[in-house]
Amino acid sequence: MSLRAHLFLLLSLFALTAPVYSQPYPEAIEILRHYEQRPGVRVTALVRDLQTGEPVLAHRTSEAFRPASLVKIPTTGAFLALRGHDYRFHIPVMIRGQVDGETLHGDLVLKASADPSLGSHYIPNQKRLISEVKALLEERGISRITGRLIIDLKGFPRPFFNETWADEDLDEYYGAPISGFNIADNYADLYLFSSDGEQPVVEPNVASLLVPTRQELLLGGSTRLDLTPMRRADTLLISGTVREGLSGRHLRWTMPDPPSYATMWLNEGLRLEGIDLQDRPELNYDELITGLDTLGYYTSLPADTLAKITNVRSSNIYAEGLAYALNSYEQRKTGQPTVMRSYWRERLGLTPTEFYPMDGSGLSPEGHLSSGALSLILSELWRDQALHKPFLASLPEAGVEGTVRSLSIPSEVTAYLKSGSMRGVRGYAGYLLHEDKWYSIVYIANGAINSAEARATFTRLLTGLFTQQPLPPLPAPTKKVATKGKKHSEHSKSSKKALHKASSKSSRKGKKR
Repeated sequence: MSLRAHLFLLLSLFALTAPVYSQPYPEAIEILRHYEQRPGVRVTALVRDLQTGEPVLAHRTSEAFRPASLVKIPTTGAFLALRGHDYRFHIPVMIRGQVDGETLHGDLVLKASADPSLGSHYIPNQKRLISEVKALLEERGISRITGRLIIDLKGFPRPFFNETWADEDLDEYYGAPISGFNIADNYADLYLFSSDGEQPVVEPNVASLLVPTRQELLLGGSTRLDLTPMRRADTLLISGTVREGLSGRHLRWTMPDPPSYATMWLNEGLRLEGIDLQDRPELNYDELITGLDTLGYYTSLPADTLAKITNVRSSNIYAEGLAYALNSYEQRKTGQPTVMRSYWRERLGLTPTEFYPMDGSGLSPEGHLSSGALSLILSELWRDQALHKPFLASLPEAGVEGTVRSLSIPSEVTAYLKSGSMRGVRGYAGYLLHEDKWYSIVYIANGAINSAEARATFTRLLTGLFTQQPLPPLPAPTKKVATKGKKHSEHSKSSKKALHKASSKSSRKGKKR
């Protein structure tokens, strides 16, 4: 039965009996209930007609579900609403001291802004900050600096991992901490080389630049690495063992202390550009730096572009950065999306039971929301004229791009969707266009789910609602195969946490004032 026929039947029932909200399509609901017959599976779905605002299909809409990356919808929506679609992060580039000819007798100071896109893998020219700082110095005729590069982080807490994230995610590049000064999505690209009888080598690439290293490596039966920023030497110490026979093996290595990596990257990048900094770089968290002369500003891409990267690429660091930037200093210490969460609760009257994300990205397994709450957020973003266009443009088109490029949907439907996926969670939310009418949709499966089945159930739901085609079958249940380890076994939780602790300690000891 087509959607139009469903609507006719539904409106007839509405005239005789109960509200639309309590009379979802029986065939569509049966698809969801059939999937819920799998042990430990629970599903919610809510389809809303955006012209009337009325739900046309509803199942478990008030129950709390883990949303995974669907949290990026309220995060990007709140940032666009509170900062504006054309907002840009600004990093003031300043000097302190006296300029004598080509020499600055003093310091170069960059003020942190929490921009999540500095040197990002998702934007052109990862070294743009270096180029623009060089250009600003050259405008003053400066090519030599007798003092330090200082990244001024006053007003920002030191980096830390979100306490509600699973330990296993702290080993992965997508589980990087957020800070006031981020670089290269807060992970380094490591390239490992080792051959029989040769000294193993690790090349650490940060935002298209090899940073200086001191390496204490041995050949071993497995690869186990420790990376420690040596603040006093402006060098990255790489120690441990590298498995023999590697040739350009690529690892993504989370930076527990992104600002420390950023100082190495900036110092080396400016040196290669002909700007000589004679003293070691420094991070400043506590001192109010005065006597500054502003040379200019580095600006990020506009907020609507950052929102699009967040949703199309499903970038956790972007989402965490946007939520972090909205918070005050004290709120940033919690790691929670306090302002984003409050914004939607106050704007739509949502309760903590309906809407309680624990971070900006959805990586936390402890956050939850209802499909009813997320549907209201989608409706509000659609209705608001200032938010409608930039937010819709931030969502990837299903079957075409981003994390939904391989999602199979009926040809009668055009869908702009954010996906959400983690262990025990699979979901899709966004907007559908069918026969010149727009709908919002939220679909989330939780529990002992099989990702292929959860995805296929979503396709069956769209097919049943919007087409007269026979429903595609669910994939046959598959047995779980025991795995022997994580795909990046080189990232041990103990070494990562030890590195984080060491880098934090180094941050405290590195103060010279």
